[in-house]
Amino acid sequence: MNLKIKTQLPGPKSEIIIKKIKKLNIAYSDPYPYVHSKKGDGCYFKDIDGNWFLDFASQIASNPLGYNNRELNKVVKSYKKHPIKYAGQDFNVKEHADLLEELLTIVPKNLDKAFLVNSGAEAVENCIKLAMRRQKKAKFGISFQNDFHGRTLGALSYTHSKPIHKQNFFSLQNKTLPFSEDAIEKLRKIIKQDGAQKIAFVLMEAIQGEGGYNVAPEKLVKGIRKITKSYNIPFIIDEVQSGMGRTGKWWAHQHFNITPDIMSSAKALQVGAAIASKKFSVESGSISSTWGGGHILDMAVGLKTIEIIKKRKLLSNITRRGYSLKKGLNDLNLENVRGKGLMLAFDLADKGIRNNFIIESLKHGLVLLGCGEKGIRIIPPYIVSKNEIDQALGIIEVVNKKINESGFKHTGKICNYLTCGESHT
Repeated sequence: MNLKIKTQLPGPKSEIIIKKIKKLNIAYSDPYPYVHSKKGDGCYFKDIDGNWFLDFASQIASNPLGYNNRELNKVVKSYKKHPIKYAGQDFNVKEHADLLEELLTIVPKNLDKAFLVNSGAEAVENCIKLAMRRQKKAKFGISFQNDFHGRTLGALSYTHSKPIHKQNFFSLQNKTLPFSEDAIEKLRKIIKQDGAQKIAFVLMEAIQGEGGYNVAPEKLVKGIRKITKSYNIPFIIDEVQSGMGRTGKWWAHQHFNITPDIMSSAKALQVGAAIASKKFSVESGSISSTWGGGHILDMAVGLKTIEIIKKRKLLSNITRRGYSLKKGLNDLNLENVRGKGLMLAFDLADKGIRNNFIIESLKHGLVLLGCGEKGIRIIPPYIVSKNEIDQALGIIEVVNKKINESGFKHTGKICNYLTCGESHT
């Protein structure tokens, strides 16, 4: 499909809506300079001004099968009657049972129960609760530098990717480990000093998301898992962004041949899920969620997403296309190319140049996302083709040359959106 940018960005129709959101939204963040039209095909979408884009951001990894997937559209069209949201932890719907059953076929065998909620942050929040409920003498949790776990206060307490995320917010008690092999010895020292029973959990992203798409060293992951297992400390893996096939395996931690005690999922799943073994089961009423297990449309789409990934063998496509994309990025001599599968990133010289890169890519019709201090993440839908990868790499090459020209600067209304390269979720 040909990319076609017909207007300035944002176009006149998009600008009206964006200005209204800015006026009325109490927590406004610089959005991308377009408004979706709901029209799209695979990896491409159209905005309301008629501009066509190639999406290598996948709605921040929440749109794994692209736009207007026929099977997913069929599911959506089958839900024509109101309500589509029920208070699912109290009033039962079949979709709740169906999604739980299918989800538990793709997680490690030691994880045999799950709790459905609304979002990734709530998934992590409830993983924390499950661990704390079991560790009755615990006083603090442990997480890692640059980790991002969500915006609810519990998950936010263990988030360390950007200072603005936590400014003036109270935090739960926590200790932070470096995202390096040094963490192994530091964890041993914490255990020696405070005692293992004081630790509620160790929470980790095997591949960091918002914090920079940093892949954990294998020795780090295995070392932390060995210690937590030997001291019976719950080990939580956050798979909100990296899970559901994004890395070429169902879950990023599978690249390290370990299994967690508790795991979060969301984004590509369409709902949030806290997944654990039955030994972490809690008494009735101790945790709940009005819409968790009750948004029947999202649960049905999540179920069908898993089925499509299985049926079309998309994990193989993710691995194959990921290899091709990573090789292409390296061939362009981009800095610090990293990641697994279709969860890839590279760095620019600094934050300003990174944002320039994202804006210039938009002007060429390619949607990218920032991560970390100066990184750009590359996360196309799982159905991406070789031609689409080649098209994206061609734009990346052109943009990289252009933004490094002497005297380069953006012009036009898009200059008001320079910080939109910084994701806020």
